[in-house]
Amino acid sequence: MISLFTGPLVMGQTEKEKKEALATEEFEKIKELIESGKFDFQADWANAQQGGRINLTTNPNFIKINKDSANIYLPYFGNLFSGTSAITGNSGIEFEGLMEDYQMTVDDKKQTISVKFNAISKNEQYDFSLSFFKNGKTRVNVNSNYRSNIKYDGLTKKPKPKE
Repeated sequence: MISLFTGPLVMGQTEKEKKEALATEEFEKIKELIESGKFDFQADWANAQQGGRINLTTNPNFIKINKDSANIYLPYFGNLFSGTSAITGNSGIEFEGLMEDYQMTVDDKKQTISVKFNAISKNEQYDFSLSFFKNGKTRVNVNSNYRSNIKYDGLTKKPKPKE
C-alpha cells in the first residue's frame, strides 16, 4: 500500500524537474540570442499610458537590433506634448541608426534579461527598456521627449535570413 502512494509523488517531482530543466533551457536560448546582439522583436499588443490595450497583430511593427544599430517602427497611441511640430507622417515611433548607452543586465536566478538604450533621431530622443523572459516573451517600454510613455508586449526571435 505504501508503494502506491510513493510512486505518484516521485513522478510529480520528476515532472517538476522536467519543467525546471525546460525553463532553464528556454532561458539559456533567449540569453544566447540577446547576448549575440542580433535579434528581432515584434509586438502583439500596445499598452497606452491612458490604459488602452491595442491589438497589433495586423499592424506592421518591429525592433531589429544588429550589434550597435537599431531599425525601429512601432505604431504610437498616446499623447504628443507641446513642441511636437517636428513629428510628421503617421506619428509612429521610427528610428534607424546607432544606439547610444546600450546596457544589458542578466538575472540568472529570476531568468530575466533587461536591455536599455537611447535612440536619438533628428527630431526626437527615445529611451528604450526591453525586458526579456525565458520563453521569448518581451515587454518594451518607450519614453520620449515629445510623447507620453507607451509599452509593447510581444515576442523576440532570431532574425530571419535575408532573401
